[in-house]
Amino acid sequence: MRPQAAEKLAEDALKGEVDAVVAFHDGDIRAAITTLLLDCRHLRLQLALQDGGVSRGTACERPTSREGT
Repeated sequence: MRPQAAEKLAEDALKGEVDAVVAFHDGDIRAAITTLLLDCRHLRLQLALQDGGVSRGTACERPTSREGT
């Protein structure tokens, strides 16, 4: 598949997703954008919490098994 064709398919898919979000909000663009922004905020918070947990967990990691037993 040529790069231009792949880009066109991706663009069409994205347009379909945008249309679906707007339709879900009965055509209210502001409501659709607000929902997407709130989703982004929630995901950023989840990533920040996950990053903090991974850092602490890695720093305090203990061996899970004993060798030679």
